[in-house]
Amino acid sequence: MPMLACTHHVTWIAPAEGGKHQCLYCREFVTKKDIFPKWDDLGPDFQKRWDAHEKGETAAAAPKPA
Repeated sequence: MPMLACTHHVTWIAPAEGGKHQCLYCREFVTKKDIFPKWDDLGPDFQKRWDAHEKGETAAAAPKPA
């Protein structure tokens, strides 16, 4: 059965290829304006990680395992 409405909660969002973000619940690609809580309500750490992934910097910025 198709999804009628999804809130795209940030806990369901995962980085996808090409700097995109995908909702794991409904499988849609989402942008900053689609997520809940609102972008401005999320902390600067979350916003930095999101922006870094969109720019393709995730692999370079990821901490290396010890």
